[in-house]
Amino acid sequence: MPTASSLQEYISSGSLNARISDITQDDSRLELEQSRYIEAVNRFIELYGDREVSIFSAPGRSEISGNHTDHQHGHVLAASINRDAIAVASVRDDSIVRVVSGSSPIITIDLSKLDKDESEFGTTVALIRGVLRGIIDRGYVIGGFDCYITSEVLIGAGLSSSAAFETVIGTVVNGFYNDMKISAIEIAQIGQFAENVFFGKPCGLMDQMACSVG
Repeated sequence: MPTASSLQEYISSGSLNARISDITQDDSRLELEQSRYIEAVNRFIELYGDREVSIFSAPGRSEISGNHTDHQHGHVLAASINRDAIAVASVRDDSIVRVVSGSSPIITIDLSKLDKDESEFGTTVALIRGVLRGIIDRGYVIGGFDCYITSEVLIGAGLSSSAAFETVIGTVVNGFYNDMKISAIEIAQIGQFAENVFFGKPCGLMDQMACSVG
């Protein structure tokens, strides 16, 4: 993996443009997205230092029909959108996970403490803890990492900012510790588990599936 500073240079040179275009499907946003990636990497350096990093992405979603019928196992139609959450992340050699999302304070989680805590219902820490627990409950590997997340999936706009967040956390662990062997469907199911059990929201599976499979 490249160091954060060398990745900044790689992005600045335009070497990541093809990948960014593939994600956004909108070349008019290329310069904006390039700056966004560089700023995210710079924020990681400020938080954690110039270490080897990877970048992960998960899109938001828009429902086309059937919103909320998935709560009763009904049929829905949804699609991912070209606004995403991106995570700049680095592996740790201990059992600690540290996450900063946007301008929020740092969240620190000890991987030995992944039980549900009802006092955390409705919080970001609950989503992270729930995703980590969901991964190990399915027999996969987890481990420590440091992460900075920035998102263009607007909160409260019906674009599933929480599902995009769950998906990008799951994808970080999938990439670092499971060789991307956890399927997109399982990542979605793990996100739903985190939201239902740890976050306290009885959602269906539409949001997570559109963000993960999308």
